[in-house]
Amino acid sequence: MTAPAAAPPAFTAESPWVRRAARPGRPRLRLLCFPYAGMGASLYRSWPDLLPEDVEVVAVQPPGREDRARDALPSGVGPLARACALALRPYTTVPYAVYGHCAGAVLGAETARELVRRGAEPPRLLIAAGHRAPHLPARTEPLHALSDEDFLAGVRALGGLPDRLLANASFMEFLLPLLRADFALWETHRGDPDAPPLPFPILPLRGDADTVVTAADAAAWGERTTAPPRDVVHVPGGHYFVNDMTPEAVAAVVAALETTRTLPPTDPEASS
Repeated sequence: MTAPAAAPPAFTAESPWVRRAARPGRPRLRLLCFPYAGMGASLYRSWPDLLPEDVEVVAVQPPGREDRARDALPSGVGPLARACALALRPYTTVPYAVYGHCAGAVLGAETARELVRRGAEPPRLLIAAGHRAPHLPARTEPLHALSDEDFLAGVRALGGLPDRLLANASFMEFLLPLLRADFALWETHRGDPDAPPLPFPILPLRGDADTVVTAADAAAWGERTTAPPRDVVHVPGGHYFVNDMTPEAVAAVVAALETTRTLPPTDPEASS
């Protein structure tokens, strides 16, 4: 009789910043996941069941999101990245990769930069999904300064929040100031074009129906790394394809993580 398949690991809050779906034993790779503006760690709750069993998912819970709704956002992306790096440093003792979606791609990149500055090994890979390279100017007008009605219309057009939430007036009354503050943080952030290139490979990932980020915007991530540029991978979906991961999108993430197997070991404990 075949034993029933083990249930996928559930997220556990290991600090205000970290939700981890722990794997038994020592994972081959940890995937540090950063959500887009306005969304929290629950964005990745299904991923442990989608990825290989030797990949452990660690999702970041930024302040102002979900169960941290009452926690104030830092004053800028730099302080936020430093706080993320402090929380994630203990999770970099095994090889790790980073996935960030939209604003989470920029936060993931800056957090990884800060981790390396603090003595961690570089990530094996950054998967930068749904965001232009951070040194490029924005293609759209900022939303955060608009009236409530126009701001929510803009958010609805992007597709980042389900209609059932947008239609819930009492919930949106609570969420609106948090969402506006989060958008303000990212829409006023300007990447430093003179910042040193990132010392790890970057794979740009883009929904093939994305009307916000062009293929050229995504490809420009190759200008921000010391590693050889990688071709943009296109998957079915729009700007927020991560909300409904198609089999093709899952396969693209898995294939990207598989490429890390061929890289030299970076784990100090593996060679001891």
